[in-house]
Amino acid sequence: MTEDWVYLPVRPNDQAKIDPDDFERCMQHTWRVLVKANGRRKVVTNIIDADGRNRQISLGQFLLSPGEGLMVYPRRFMRGFDYRKGNLVVCTMAERQRLLPKMRKEGSSRFKGVSFINSKNRWRASIRVEGKLQILGHFSSEQEAAQVYNREALKVFGNIAYQNQVHRPDERRKGE
Repeated sequence: MTEDWVYLPVRPNDQAKIDPDDFERCMQHTWRVLVKANGRRKVVTNIIDADGRNRQISLGQFLLSPGEGLMVYPRRFMRGFDYRKGNLVVCTMAERQRLLPKMRKEGSSRFKGVSFINSKNRWRASIRVEGKLQILGHFSSEQEAAQVYNREALKVFGNIAYQNQVHRPDERRKGE
């Protein structure tokens, strides 16, 4: 059985998962990890563009060559670098916001689109569409509200929508 990915060496001591058919083309460049101010890491190299300028390009941009105003981002957020084409999405910056997990660490819920409403003693599911907040309902459990958010996000934003990782109450995780 052949693997559906290969590892691309990334300096200083990392590797990125890519599709096997991209390996030879990627190996013509030296890839390194760039750590942004917010702590996010991405794989980049420098290339000479059509105008003869030296510019930095991400591995995602290199693999998918997005058009003007478009960017390439991973679909799933996890440890390591997964640059297989099935894990990459081409989108605008506004569409990118729909891919992101919950940004604030503090708050009443660990899930995107969910908050606890003290006056109702219930969990609220809500979603922002075209700058307007839509209340999806109030629920007795945080997980139920997160699942409602997930369903609505898929309807509104399609397959680029961020999905909360919700465990159903009947699913017991190891160690619980």
